[in-house]
Amino acid sequence: MRRVRGADLAMIFQEPMTSLNPVFTIGEQIAESLRLHQGLGREEALRAAKKMLDQVRIPQAEEMLSRYPHQLSGGMRQRVMIAMALSLSAGGVDSR
Repeated sequence: MRRVRGADLAMIFQEPMTSLNPVFTIGEQIAESLRLHQGLGREEALRAAKKMLDQVRIPQAEEMLSRYPHQLSGGMRQRVMIAMALSLSAGGVDSR
């Protein structure tokens, strides 16, 4: 399921807090998916995560990487989920 979910299908739920882990930073969560699905190293994955946050126009992307989900507004959390989906170049994006 993990193989399909990251490479072929991405879901962006209405409430991102149901998908984001409150224990890990935004950067760790995006980088983890990049390391698992694209085989990137830790530093390379964090650079790619910052680039994705820039692409979805999250201000101060470098700083946001070290923040936890509860520290972001709902709209910013939604953008994080969009960045995560786009970073994996998912074939189908469902925005329910």
